[in-house]
Amino acid sequence: MPIKNNSNQANPTFLHFVAKDVLAKHGQDLDKIAIVFPNKRASIFFNRELYQEAGHALWSPKYITISELFREHSELQVPDPITLVFQVYNVFCDITGSEETLDHFFSWGQLMLADFDDIDKNEVDPDKLFIDLQAWEEMSDFSFLTDAQRLSLEEFFHTMMQDSQLQRRFKNIWEHLGGIYHELHQRLEKQGLAYEGMLYREVIDQENLDFQYDTYIFVGFNLLQKVEQDLFRRLKMEGKAEFYWDYDVNFIDEDAGKYIKQYLDIFPNQLNNNLASAGIDPSEVFDNMKSPKEICMISAPTEEIQARYVAQWLSENDRIKDGNRTAIVMADENLLPSVIHSLPGDIQNVNVTTGFPLNASEVSVLVDALIALQLKGLTNDHRHFQLQYINRVLLHPYAQYLSDDCKTLASQLNSNHRYYPSIKELTDGFDDSLSLLFQPLEAKEGTLPLLSWMTDLLKIIGQNTRSIRNDLLHQSIFSMYTLLNRLDDIMSVNIQKNGSQDDRRIDEKSGKQLVSIYIVQRLMQQVIQSTAIPFHGEPAVGTQIMGVLETRNLDFEHVILLSCNEGKLPKNINDASFIPHSIRVGYGLTTVENKVAIFAYYFQSLIQRAHDVTLLYNNATDDGQKGEMSRFMLQLMIKSYGTQHIKRYTLTAGQNQSSRLCQAKTKTEEVMKVLHDMKSISPSALGQYMRCPLQFYYNSICQLHQQDEDNIDEIDNTMFGDLFHHSAELIYKQLSQQQATITKDMILSVLKDPSFLERIIDQAFREKLFQADEHQFVPQYNGLQMLNKNVIRLYLQRLLHLDAAWAPFDILALEESFYDKVSFEVNGLQHCLNIGGKVDRIDKVNQDGKNIVRIVDYKTGRPLTSLPADVKDVFNIDNIDTKHTNYYLQTMLYAGVVKYGANSYKKVGQMRQQGVAPALLFIRQASDETYNPVLSFAVGRGSRETLDDISTVWPEFLDQLKQLLAEIFNPELDFMPTAHTERCDNCPYREICHE
Repeated sequence: MPIKNNSNQANPTFLHFVAKDVLAKHGQDLDKIAIVFPNKRASIFFNRELYQEAGHALWSPKYITISELFREHSELQVPDPITLVFQVYNVFCDITGSEETLDHFFSWGQLMLADFDDIDKNEVDPDKLFIDLQAWEEMSDFSFLTDAQRLSLEEFFHTMMQDSQLQRRFKNIWEHLGGIYHELHQRLEKQGLAYEGMLYREVIDQENLDFQYDTYIFVGFNLLQKVEQDLFRRLKMEGKAEFYWDYDVNFIDEDAGKYIKQYLDIFPNQLNNNLASAGIDPSEVFDNMKSPKEICMISAPTEEIQARYVAQWLSENDRIKDGNRTAIVMADENLLPSVIHSLPGDIQNVNVTTGFPLNASEVSVLVDALIALQLKGLTNDHRHFQLQYINRVLLHPYAQYLSDDCKTLASQLNSNHRYYPSIKELTDGFDDSLSLLFQPLEAKEGTLPLLSWMTDLLKIIGQNTRSIRNDLLHQSIFSMYTLLNRLDDIMSVNIQKNGSQDDRRIDEKSGKQLVSIYIVQRLMQQVIQSTAIPFHGEPAVGTQIMGVLETRNLDFEHVILLSCNEGKLPKNINDASFIPHSIRVGYGLTTVENKVAIFAYYFQSLIQRAHDVTLLYNNATDDGQKGEMSRFMLQLMIKSYGTQHIKRYTLTAGQNQSSRLCQAKTKTEEVMKVLHDMKSISPSALGQYMRCPLQFYYNSICQLHQQDEDNIDEIDNTMFGDLFHHSAELIYKQLSQQQATITKDMILSVLKDPSFLERIIDQAFREKLFQADEHQFVPQYNGLQMLNKNVIRLYLQRLLHLDAAWAPFDILALEESFYDKVSFEVNGLQHCLNIGGKVDRIDKVNQDGKNIVRIVDYKTGRPLTSLPADVKDVFNIDNIDTKHTNYYLQTMLYAGVVKYGANSYKKVGQMRQQGVAPALLFIRQASDETYNPVLSFAVGRGSRETLDDISTVWPEFLDQLKQLLAEIFNPELDFMPTAHTERCDNCPYREICHE
């Protein structure tokens, strides 16, 4: 795309004026000058302005940042910030004799490093700063301190003398800070290392500096540290420095301009009335804030709505057409993914200066999953992995690039519910990549190779994605691989066999810092959050998307500033430091006030030459938001009163709530075909129809079944019931194998043997929840699972106590299925269905001197509060919630099928001449030994009639059942929504049954 020349627009940029002036003064000697910027981005735009001003190709000057200028004059190297914190920690422990762990110290180390950096950049004498309390009390001569320094120390030590526990602890650290500072300097210097402030100070302390360029031009600086001021002075004295300051006369006397105002006399502005080259009018450069602007201030209830508004904003006022004169600026850079997704489809050129956050990429999710696989998913025996952690890796989008077998393995494990597969099962028959993935990491000489294991896996993924055209994928994998390699170079995960951390700080063999698992995860999170994936493209072409810091020295015609809230602009800045605020002020160190002033300058500079300004802020007061616009917006409103017209708007979500009604479903030919093809129907399906015919329609006709969460950490009511049922089955299977009749002594012996119940419950969890088929597998319970296990143990004990009271009894069947055919008529046509299900337990007990067979259905839920009055009441759809009549229907149906079913005798013998009683055994009521689980009807006030034999009501029950089936199969009756709308609250189909 050809470069558009913007130099003829009504709003020349600051860099345009600088380029024009530099060409006029150094046009023939550009190769002999170095132009120094606060950051690199400005140099790209400046080079463009220089070319456009010259109108032809020319030698480019040298572009460097202030940091690069200092580093060019030192042999010291600035290492990784994490390495520096490790160095501080080791010095701290040696100086103080402290046994503080790195886990606890890390935040302190970052604070100390920031303080030392500030001390050196502002050339403070540490020996004068870190005076201990005793030395202060004994001191009589304060001539070496300025008045401000002396007053600040007096205030500080007066507070310290109050001697609270916190103050005593702080005093102990304070008295060692000087020693830590000096020892850190010595150790770093021996290694050829330095933190940035230390390097800057070392450069300034050099007597002779060899500056290779004839002139150093400093462009667009604001607050200068003392080392920077000294460097400026040194170059100025040698006649090698020129200065260009970017400001506006309308804010030079405010916080935003107070630092530049201090420097203008010391470091004269090349664009002032005396020094500017011909054709440059300083008022055109520095008097733009009062020029007419279109300013809009917009409040929005969420950050997401602000991001979505960007598309509308770009489509107006030629903002897309104006290319790099249009800027989308984010005070909160976490908005970047949302902003990118909200860009309009017709925008062709976009330059994202901030880069895509690595922590928002897929590879970051994968790394989290890999860590969880080894640290949480590996069982204590190191022979199995948990499926939920396996799934996080195998179902990740990048798993396909690790191994072609990932999808196949995931399908096998999940379809077979292999919650705790063995390593052999995970690797046998699959490629080497899966062998690497499911390699249980073992500590070698106290260190765990976690980081190198992850880099090996990422290397495979990177190699297998070479042919894929996806820059974000390649860049994110490469960035993560590089990051993990860097961390692996400087630290080792320290873990002993018992899981504890030993006392060593440095690995003697590798020289790496020994860190805990906690610190590794914390550092990874910290570094990943601060890493951005660069976008490729022409930086100076197209709409600019950037953070506030990237806007320095740049001017735009159209600006939209998102998240312009207090706390985000200026950012949540605090005075966290080991050096109290009063001392920082007295010694000229950086304070909160300095930081606020810097952000004020960024804000004013961003809008000073723009004609089209839109400022958005979040007005919500939830989720930790205060809903306050930035103080800079308020100041702009006050200052612009009478000179600028500011429009105020509010964005809303734009959603209309419409009423949604459930619609009946007609029994079409397709629906009737499904019904006629049914071979059987379960009592639960009948209960579903009685609860809501539409629920039956979606489940049984449309076959829309709720997907199992398959999360063994979450034990829902259904799984809890399954675990209890299976435990009870296992108990009575073992007891009935000893002899046919279960006696009281047999049950009491079980109750007296806690290990027996423990083994039974473990087996139930192993087979039902964990789906592990290895008998020696011991479940590894988490807190929630252990809680459920304890409740199941309690319920089993209640069941056994109740059964002991009923003993002796015979177990006839456990978890057996019973079905029988039921014929019914619909509009003169006969239909036949198998009906029945699995019965929890059938036993024969002696009740009041006669034997009865009980069809027992265990219930672990809430007991009945009221009872149906008769069979007709059982089939009344209004009673399901209040009388649990669906439970009655199911148990009575099972009792009838067992007694009268054509094939039931094959499993339990002939029952037609025996009393067969349906029973609901609510475990919560089983602690009462007089409790009788056999069903009963409420026949009057306080009176009950026990249903000792299903034969007494079976004809009526069968008639009601046939009527219900005839209703379901009647093509003239639609599937209607329930009249009890409260049932919709917990219905799995509530979102899809509205049209």
